[in-house]
Amino acid sequence: MQGTRRVVRQGPAERTALGLSHCEGVDLVSAWTDRTERGAEDFRLVACPTAPGWAAAYHPETDVLVPRDSTADISNAPTSRGIVVRPERTTTGTATAPRSDGS
Repeated sequence: MQGTRRVVRQGPAERTALGLSHCEGVDLVSAWTDRTERGAEDFRLVACPTAPGWAAAYHPETDVLVPRDSTADISNAPTSRGIVVRPERTTTGTATAPRSDGS
């Protein structure tokens, strides 16, 4: 996929189990022990080989999903590689697939 960084890669089996289609517009939602849901809107769900239960997306587009108090013990760096997210069909309806020429 060209022309956007607002993509989330997830294994085909997980995508199918959620009833979502390749390149479907999704919002990402994360939850933390504080029970606060955090969201990032307007991503494209792309089928890509990943480990079962895993997804991948670009930083900093997904920084809003990482709780401020979720940091590594020694470095105090955000734990952006260890958060739980779920894709949901986009609620804004504005996610559009990039054109094949990348624009």
